[in-house]
Amino acid sequence: MFMKKLVDLASKKHGGSAINGLRAEDVNPRLVFHHGVPSGASSFAYDSIHNILAIATRDGRIKLFGENNTQALLQSDDAVPSKLLLFFEHHGTLINITIQNHIEVWDVDERNLCSVHNFNEEITSISVIQQSPYMYLGDCHGNITVLKVDPELQHLIHMQYRIPYKESHGLITGETSDSAVISILPQPMAETKRVLVIFRDGVIVLWGVSECEVVYMTGRDAAISSHRESKEAVSACWACSSGSKVVVGYSNGDIFLWAVPVVADQKISVTFNKRESHAASNLPLLKLNLGYKLEKAPIVSLRWVVGDGKASRLYVNGFSEVGSFHSFQIIILNENTESRMIKLVLPLTEACLAMEMISCCSDRNKLKQSTLVLLMKSGNLCLFDDSDIERYLLQYQSKSCPSLPTPIRVKLPYVDSSITVAKLYTGNPSPSSPTAEDHFQLANKYPCLLSTDTKDKNGNHSSSARLKEISKTRNLYITGHQDGAINFWDASCPFLLPLLSIKPQGEAGDSSAGVQVTALFFDIYSQILVAGDRNGLARIMLFKEEHSATENILSFLQAKQGGNYTTCCIKLDGVIQSISLNSDTKHLAIGTSKGHVFMIDMNGNTILYQKQFSCQAYMGIKSLQFEKYSQNIYQKNALVVGMEDSSVLILDEDTGNVLSPRGDSS
Repeated sequence: MFMKKLVDLASKKHGGSAINGLRAEDVNPRLVFHHGVPSGASSFAYDSIHNILAIATRDGRIKLFGENNTQALLQSDDAVPSKLLLFFEHHGTLINITIQNHIEVWDVDERNLCSVHNFNEEITSISVIQQSPYMYLGDCHGNITVLKVDPELQHLIHMQYRIPYKESHGLITGETSDSAVISILPQPMAETKRVLVIFRDGVIVLWGVSECEVVYMTGRDAAISSHRESKEAVSACWACSSGSKVVVGYSNGDIFLWAVPVVADQKISVTFNKRESHAASNLPLLKLNLGYKLEKAPIVSLRWVVGDGKASRLYVNGFSEVGSFHSFQIIILNENTESRMIKLVLPLTEACLAMEMISCCSDRNKLKQSTLVLLMKSGNLCLFDDSDIERYLLQYQSKSCPSLPTPIRVKLPYVDSSITVAKLYTGNPSPSSPTAEDHFQLANKYPCLLSTDTKDKNGNHSSSARLKEISKTRNLYITGHQDGAINFWDASCPFLLPLLSIKPQGEAGDSSAGVQVTALFFDIYSQILVAGDRNGLARIMLFKEEHSATENILSFLQAKQGGNYTTCCIKLDGVIQSISLNSDTKHLAIGTSKGHVFMIDMNGNTILYQKQFSCQAYMGIKSLQFEKYSQNIYQKNALVVGMEDSSVLILDEDTGNVLSPRGDSS
């Protein structure tokens, strides 16, 4: 139906010569599937119950990655960049706070935007009460609002219960510029009874929910350091399972560990209410010296991970825009902290914007594997095996010489160079061709939410085993990228599996390294790939025939990467915009932006002829197609040339002479 409508519209003349263009309502364009991490990633959240990672972007999109390599893209009609992102883990609900302070409620299962709530104040923090439909919202004025997500209608209900700034902070003179709530932490083991509130000025308050009053306060004098230097609290996290310790990071690089009373300890609560030891409560348990203070780098995020009694650890991320200082460190932080601090500085080349700990398991009988996911300033994702981090800290503690954990980059096209051109090819299906169920089973062998570029012990890419398993793929997807890379993908199911990556290294005579790929053509039978770039360089890659008669036509991809093809390069005039190959005559046609058509004999790698159509009517070459042309009683091999102005020429393939001055709708 699409092709019929396209032909019908194209055949209609408007004003005698112009072709009436297609409108959006004629074809109903819509997003069917999105693969990979969108560009401009800025923040993310993780649902540990359903194992879903949500990544928000600067242009308002939200990408979801789930188990079994499932993916989904969320985008509202009024796309606004995200500021805060959080899951209601037991309800399948995602809360997105935009920079306009709109609260979006997403149904993750249905991938549907259920409701949007406009909040009147600037939202500075958000937290949910787990296993409940309630959430806290902290604003710039120090007030905390309680909202409820209706489980059936999936819209927000504004509750009457709130925590006013004057009652929680205790500042009689009124709110200040530092009154914003920077963190709201429901207390573990008592989430519905106690909530810890950290204000930007450093005040830490434990609020009794049922009592509607402060049951403990500390940190009031922490905003002024020993050098009378002002600072702000910018991040916080619990540092124990019971909620008796909290770590707070400050804008000047300070990191303090504070004591917090638990619900069972009634004496401390009564003591504070009677104001008998107010001074003592303003002293932190511990000050962590990790070098951030020297650089005055704000501690932008903190996360505590429980260990096996020996390696409970604190993940610290700090960076400063001034001086471009950044450092991501991990330290042992157990109940009995030793005098000698064991720390690990991750080898990062750029600042980290956010971090999450995700888990995956390919076998239900095995323990889950945890992965530290770091969102870098450039939008790249960097992964670390958390077991490697724990092993390093424990070995360092035993005075051995451990090796640093190896960072793993997320594989193309998730975060690397954007796609500039793509082609889809279908091979001949065979009885042994994989079904959708086969691909589902294969996906289970690689359970991580994000595909990674891992290597084996010898430093070689370990994807060779995967290539052998999927060498009988039915659909081949080839992408050319902004940086000159060419990637092959198995497109037999919506989740694209990487097969082969070719990236020019800039050898002598090859100036294509890092140059945008502008045109691609792959002959599936002769296994010849031709790629053209913006500089006019055409790379002709001939793959070796590795398959037998019983194998699929795409099985050449299981050959060793880098050693299964030969390349030759030809420099042409203009940006290469179109490529076509006649498999019978082995003639290769290439069209450029300057109106050139080059005919190349593949047998001798020689240019048979060159034609340029540079008059006012003809512009760049947009399309090339080899066809049979009937003239009188004879048939000729012809090349159909489509121009940028929609004109069509038919050339004699052997001589380049024009057989028809221009194409008609007939």
